[in-house]
Amino acid sequence: MTLREEIIEKLIAKCAQLFGRDPSEMGPQTRFIEDLDAKSVNFVQISSMLEDEYQVEVPYMEFRRKKTFEEAALYIEQLLNM
Repeated sequence: MTLREEIIEKLIAKCAQLFGRDPSEMGPQTRFIEDLDAKSVNFVQISSMLEDEYQVEVPYMEFRRKKTFEEAALYIEQLLNM
């Protein structure tokens, strides 16, 4: 499993918990706002989980611009490679 796939799996698990959804309904192309109706507080919860999990600072405003789980995972991957 690649790092990106691992991050996507963690996003799916966290969002399933936050939004009361079945994890099998989500994947790399799941959109935070259009599909999950994510609010600002949800982005904070998700970015905090990623910070704790990967020991990396996730700038909220930049993270908030990511539309899909795939885009978010790519962004976290880039932060880890800096």
